[in-house]
Amino acid sequence: MFMQTVFRTFLILVFCQIASGSVALSAPSSVIVENIRHHVHKTYTRVVLDLSGRVGIKETKSQRQVTISLSNVQLSQKAQRALKRKNFPRAVAVSQGRSHTVVLTLKKEAIRTYSLTTFQKPNRVAVDLYYKKDSPATVTTPSPAPQRALKPEPPVTKPKLADRPGRKAVTVVLDPGHGGKDPGAVGRKGTREKTITLQIAKHLRDLLRKRLHVKVLLTRSKDMFRDLEHRVDFANKKKADLFLSIHVNSHPKKSIQGIEIYHFGKASDPRALTVAARENGMKLEDDAPPWQFIIADKLNDQKIEGSRNFAWTARTRLVTALHKDYTVKDHGVKTAPFYVLRFTTMPSILAEVGFLSNPGEEKRLRNETFQKKLAQGIYEGIQAYLKSLRPSAS
Repeated sequence: MFMQTVFRTFLILVFCQIASGSVALSAPSSVIVENIRHHVHKTYTRVVLDLSGRVGIKETKSQRQVTISLSNVQLSQKAQRALKRKNFPRAVAVSQGRSHTVVLTLKKEAIRTYSLTTFQKPNRVAVDLYYKKDSPATVTTPSPAPQRALKPEPPVTKPKLADRPGRKAVTVVLDPGHGGKDPGAVGRKGTREKTITLQIAKHLRDLLRKRLHVKVLLTRSKDMFRDLEHRVDFANKKKADLFLSIHVNSHPKKSIQGIEIYHFGKASDPRALTVAARENGMKLEDDAPPWQFIIADKLNDQKIEGSRNFAWTARTRLVTALHKDYTVKDHGVKTAPFYVLRFTTMPSILAEVGFLSNPGEEKRLRNETFQKKLAQGIYEGIQAYLKSLRPSAS
């Protein structure tokens, strides 16, 4: 009885102190920005905030700037020191705002565009800045915007090919999509994606071996099942210089047709995300993980740059070759989180060479002449890309 009276008295005193403002209820502990780093890449600058936990993010855009607010976040002393470094990008300002908010302000006068990506394990936020040309707010060489479908082809850089120029034959791995128990997309007339991709891959293999004299390997050479891990391991163990995965598209609307080339990155549009989920063997649901944000910040820069250039070169040559004899819809170059493009260690692209769901394209894809024309166009793209890697004569 005595202890109950004491406890009630204690509670009354605590509530009175709270009501009078002498005692504050403790707020949830803030997430700490443990460090702020930045990396200057060839085509963009990445600013990374290392966090002690997950945060809420809000983006606000005006005519002059973009504001990215991280809620319930505090800057550590180490992070504050990083902001004072002379070489910190001037196109972005990071500050401690009110109510435990960290604010990133991007200056539109300096950047052409940007991308915001969140990561877990460990938690971090990355902002990629793509500068305008001759921007006064940059500390690095201005770079073009990230490549998206149907935009002008970017300038091609010339990295060394696997640091082995002239030492051994170039190895190209061709990956005919699906196979065996996995038919892939199926057309109205029963045409199976696994059959078309293998036929095109064999035509392309013969062209590469005969004309370029490169070493060509196929992840499968007959109608057999190969999981995605096997395809990636095969290319990596063979130390391939290029990886090309061949697929045929499908869409609920039968009127959709055309070709598109992918390299790894976050989904450039909702349909790209759907295509990637299908080719990855996943069901895309409303509560699925945010696959559009799966983009690795630790991928080798040379691989990323090489894949982008490879994709644009292949797209240009393929479209040019097909337009000589056919009317083809060009969906351009896109990015999406394909498994085989994420985990291969060399420049890698995925070509969707048509839509089996479109009756007209299904008929063309069954035709050997059209298959050879597709192989010819892709061959010319590979030839042009490899040529761009050769050191210029001095």
